[in-house]
Formats: sequence, structure tokens, C-alpha cells
Amino acid sequence: MHRVFSPLVTLALLLGGLMAAPALAEAQDETRKTTVYGMLHQSAQGGIELTSPQEPGVVYVPFDRGSIMTTMLDIKVRVRGVVRESVVRQGKTYKVLAVDDVTPMTAEYGATTIERGKAVGLPGTDQAEVHAYYNKTCYFFPRYAVVETLANYTDGHTLRVLAHSTADSPDAVCEMQQGTPLFEVPNGGDFAFDGLAGDTLFVQNGQSDAIHGLMAVNLAGQKQTLDATVAPGAHVEKGKLLYAETLPDAGRKSACPAGRKAVRAMALELTSGKSAAVGKETCWP
Repeated sequence: MHRVFSPLVTLALLLGGLMAAPALAEAQDETRKTTVYGMLHQSAQGGIELTSPQEPGVVYVPFDRGSIMTTMLDIKVRVRGVVRESVVRQGKTYKVLAVDDVTPMTAEYGATTIERGKAVGLPGTDQAEVHAYYNKTCYFFPRYAVVETLANYTDGHTLRVLAHSTADSPDAVCEMQQGTPLFEVPNGGDFAFDGLAGDTLFVQNGQSDAIHGLMAVNLAGQKQTLDATVAPGAHVEKGKLLYAETLPDAGRKSACPAGRKAVRAMALELTSGKSAAVGKETCWP
């Protein structure tokens, strides 16, 4: 048992010497800071270790001058600091991490709850891993993430869409620390995320149980493929968005009685981005 944890003793001694580094080194630390998303554990010897699923085979030995880490054991955290030293022992890499900040990421601290395999948006769209924070919701998918944040200056919200790789941490992407921003709706108002199907993002404008706007964007091609006013009931099926688009009142004679709206069944091919009529004119509701 002593041999397994001997690197911790060596690293602790190294850290003692590094504490006396000159002020110039401290200024340089700012550019060398790293952020680790993982869990804090207590070792058999009573020390604290930090491990991350994004870095298998790596054990961080965090040093926190405020000694607040003992209150956050065995929960998901975000740790920011500077790696002071790194050694390899018995197939594992041990890194001394001088900690600047530790932030809890779990529900018991009121930060976030995580639900996997959740259906969100239009029927037939992809399932998401949903990270629900006190002021935002992150919909995490294998290649994309959609973050809806409450606006602090109005009763609206912002909508941000990012692309990410499999190496990125879901927590980091949801905090927009990793990933590539694709586009943003600064003040969403009545706009809301309405699901993702492959590379196609859907955004609705208005209430889904009434006539409302529906937009589709191909994220891979960075191209809007739909901007329509639709009746309730849109859904995704076999690579197509099936929806009922409203027809204009002006310049045409409608067969619909007062209080009902003329609509036509349409289909949007998600891969090509092309729409076509698939039915005759009907009345809604």
C-alpha cells in the first residue's frame, strides 16, 4: 500500500518548493491555467485526489490553500488551477494542481441536475442529455449542444448553439468553456428550442398549441432550411419534417369558414433542405 501512494509524498515535497516561486512565475500562471471537470475523492492515506472521465489514467493531486475541498468530496466539480508538476508511477500520471477555484456541479448544491435519454422538442427528434441549472438549460447531443439561458435584463432568454467533439466534457460544453459556437439568438422572446434531428435544429416562435412560427437550420451546412408559419402537430418521421403550413389570406379565395385557417400538408427533407407539398388544402382547426 505504501508503494502505491508514494508519488503523493514526492509531489507534496515538490509542491513545498514551488510555493516559494517568484512573483514573475505567478504572473505567468494566468496563461497556464487549466480547468478539470471530475470528482474529488479521499485516498486511503487521507489525501484528496481529483479524477476526470475525460482523462483516464490521470490522477490530480489538488492543493487548495483554503482547504474547502473536503466539503465537496464524491460530487461532480469544476476545478480551475495550474499544474505544477507531473510524474508517472506504475502506469498512472500524477499531477500536482495548485487550485484557484472549486465549483460544485451537482444537484445537492443547487447547481444542476442531469437527465439522460430525454425527449425534447418535436416528436421524432433526437433524445438529449439535459443539464438543468437554476438559470439555464443545456440540451447535450453527441455532436451539438443547445444552451437556453434566462436573460437578466428582460423576461426573455438567449439561445446558443455549439458544436463539440467526443473528447469535450459535457459539463464544460454546457458552460460554453469547450466547443465551437455556431450561432446565437440574443433575446429569444417567444423563440424556444424545439428539438434536433441529426444536423437539423428546430426553433419555434410562439405557442405550440396554436398557429406559430417554425424555423429549421442545417448546422453542418450553416444554412436555414425552413421559416414557416405552421399549425400544431409538426413532427419528424423517416428523415423528414412533416408539418401543416398556413396559406395566405390575401389574394386568394379560401374555402375555410370564419375562425378556421387554410393549411397545406408539407414535408421538409432534412438532408437536402427542400420542402414540398404532400397533401391538399385543408382547414385548421
